[in-house]
Amino acid sequence: SSIARIWYSSAQIVRSRISDTTPSFGQVKMPSTITVLAACIACAAGKSPRAPDAEYTTDALVATLRKGAWFGTDDGVPADFECAWRTAAYTYAQELHPNLTPRQMKDVHDALQLATQCSNPFTDTAPPPPRPTPTPCAEGCTAVSTAEQLIAALDAIAADESVGVLREVRLAPGVYRLNTTMVLTPAHSNTAITAPDGEATLTGSRLLSVQWKQATTSRGITVWAADIPPSSPIDALHVGGNRATRARYPNANPETDQFPTGWVTGKTESLPPVDASSSQVVNAVLPHDYPGMGPTDKYGPHGFAGVYRAGVGGACSKLTPPESYWCQPDGRTAGRAYFYRTPSGIANVSRYLPHAPYAGGAPNATVFYWRPGHWFTIMYDLAGPIDPKTGNLLFGHGGFQGAEGHDTVAEWYIENVEEELDAPNEFFHDVQNSRLLLILNGTGPPSDVEVPALTELVLLTGTQANPVTNVTFSGLTFTGQRPTYLEPHGHPSGGDWGLERLGAVRLAGTTSVTITDCLFHTVDGNAVFLDGFNRNATITLTEFVGVGASAIALWGYDDKGDGTSGDQPRFTTVTQTICHELGIYQKQSSCFFQAVAGESTVTKNLFYNGPRAQVNFNDQFGGGNELTDNLIFNSCRESSDHGAFNSWGRQPYATKVGDGHTVSAQPSYSVLGRNFIVANYAANGGCYDNDDGSSWYLEQDNFCVFGGMKSNFQGHNKIATGNLHAYASVYGDHCLNGLNQISDFYADGYANNTCILGKAGDVYLGIGSQPGSNPCDPTNTTGIHLHLGGNAVYAPNGSVTVQCGKPIPGDQWLGMDVDHGSTLHDSTSLTSLEIIKMGFAALKGTLHP
Repeated sequence: SSIARIWYSSAQIVRSRISDTTPSFGQVKMPSTITVLAACIACAAGKSPRAPDAEYTTDALVATLRKGAWFGTDDGVPADFECAWRTAAYTYAQELHPNLTPRQMKDVHDALQLATQCSNPFTDTAPPPPRPTPTPCAEGCTAVSTAEQLIAALDAIAADESVGVLREVRLAPGVYRLNTTMVLTPAHSNTAITAPDGEATLTGSRLLSVQWKQATTSRGITVWAADIPPSSPIDALHVGGNRATRARYPNANPETDQFPTGWVTGKTESLPPVDASSSQVVNAVLPHDYPGMGPTDKYGPHGFAGVYRAGVGGACSKLTPPESYWCQPDGRTAGRAYFYRTPSGIANVSRYLPHAPYAGGAPNATVFYWRPGHWFTIMYDLAGPIDPKTGNLLFGHGGFQGAEGHDTVAEWYIENVEEELDAPNEFFHDVQNSRLLLILNGTGPPSDVEVPALTELVLLTGTQANPVTNVTFSGLTFTGQRPTYLEPHGHPSGGDWGLERLGAVRLAGTTSVTITDCLFHTVDGNAVFLDGFNRNATITLTEFVGVGASAIALWGYDDKGDGTSGDQPRFTTVTQTICHELGIYQKQSSCFFQAVAGESTVTKNLFYNGPRAQVNFNDQFGGGNELTDNLIFNSCRESSDHGAFNSWGRQPYATKVGDGHTVSAQPSYSVLGRNFIVANYAANGGCYDNDDGSSWYLEQDNFCVFGGMKSNFQGHNKIATGNLHAYASVYGDHCLNGLNQISDFYADGYANNTCILGKAGDVYLGIGSQPGSNPCDPTNTTGIHLHLGGNAVYAPNGSVTVQCGKPIPGDQWLGMDVDHGSTLHDSTSLTSLEIIKMGFAALKGTLHP
């Protein structure tokens, strides 16, 4: 058919240009005109309708998480397949990172449960290669051994007016306590801050020098107590280099315990939202010469992806800046189901708290809760003491850490309450009496007690016209950043995230900055943040562990969808990093996140053990990204309705990314290729969850375990080739959960893939219909705009189903003039070892040569 011919010619171009994110087919440039239409609307007062997909039960989610941690034979997965893919992943980790230390290797080994579940004990204890011997610190190099000397050396560099001279500040082993954020300006360009021995630590923590005495709490619990200088509430504490936990109910260690441990899981009565009265709505109609545009074209200038929409002020007044896609009435917020709002508190909270009522009403407490559906967590300080008569708890500062509006609290916990100080390693700061109380996890008295005090350890600040250039950080450890979840947040774009423009290391106006051979551990916000204009930043050979929010986050600037200013991170490279144990506090977190940024390369990394997607693209600004040759597993360990990778595309942007000078609202293709990626735990959106409006993605040559291709939610131009989908699932057992598009220009593709399904009758293709398109009908081939062909599909007895307007048996489907070259195979004789070999063939691009 003509569809098959179009597909195969396209596939040849795609495969030959996997490193070129702008394939020649399907590219249409747009004029530079941007029309901005502004209007003011009144938001209806009163309680908004609850989002329909917020209905779920805690028990069902917990069951999903437990099942997804280790799939069983009832899912059609062979008994030995779990250990097979985990063993293969461990091998692949060592291929990507041949110089892993024994501790890093054991961390990966433990995360894969090879010893506990697969009878494969850890034995790789050979020491790593020694560090190279540094050359003597000579001309242009300043050796330092204290924080004061470090700051003095940087001041001297800034005062030196020599042009183009390379300088080095070399740190001796030791701890460097920063009293304030270390700021580097353009005057510090061409500087390397190094620790060749790898034993220099930059920390934002203050070491407490106090006298500890034993005391008794109001509940009769023996604790250690110390008088400290008056201060605002201490929200983090380190004891012996490890996090302590603020006194909380229910008890939990946020570093090691996963949901539902530590959360109040019973149904909670929430106080209704207080909706803003009005907001200004801005509709920016971007260039709109998409081919085939008509009155029913979903992607025309007034469709889901054709207009940049935002609401300003009103409900979004608490955001920084005070505007968001979620404060306007169209698209995903139509009917106000997801219009931005939160509950105003918890009704009669005392009934859920066995140690309430609290003396004084716990005015300095903080509440953490999950949004229904487990899309993100919200944090609030209290507006005042808990009401002693009603037991009502009113939310105060906070509530900006996520996007979609909601009316109710799901699971939650409360912390910083003296009456809840009852477990080892917990602390409470009595602000009124300037006392610090601690239950030591061991014998006392406490020693080596630190208070993280800085929201940022290092800031590089320049401008697009005068950037900080050619700065390197090498061999350093960064730690001791205080929590930032109650610092000002905004909504980066049309995705689900709320985000603060802060990081332990923040780049704002830089070119060619490198972070290499570093360690970020026990930082309580984002570790590395790229803010606005940044070009050619490189983060390599660096480990992120125990991170409070995200490891690496990028967020640029636009003007109502106009991204032509260049004030965004571009050409960022993240390679051979290790990221695990993140999202300690903010569960909507990732190893790599970007919004209003493009042309990023994320390659040869190990990403595992996170509460949500390990990689998240909040929009498709400009495109041109490459996510390739990574190992990604153990995502969505505390959440659902997501994938190991996630993207959104609810807002379009006009950029010059395509050719550098033509303004276009159509991004370049992004490549998701050659990744060993596992959709376990509750990653029910598959390996690549291309969610609302996600478009222009090439998914190629991946070894995807427990996931298929998702293309069913208002996106388009997503093309999957050369992949192995092993025991595929996308919201049910599907190889493809997709849509028939409006035209061939917008068509998705699923061709030359191998898909293995667990049970007879599972769905090979689930094909819905994009609004405005023809219903899926295999007898009307000219009305099908979905490129298919060349797939090898395995199931017991080769029995599969295709959903195309109605259920169609697989063998009958292949006899129709739609899916040329695809074949069905009996999976009963397929061994786990054979599947692993097929997976590695996919990673090499040889599964479907």
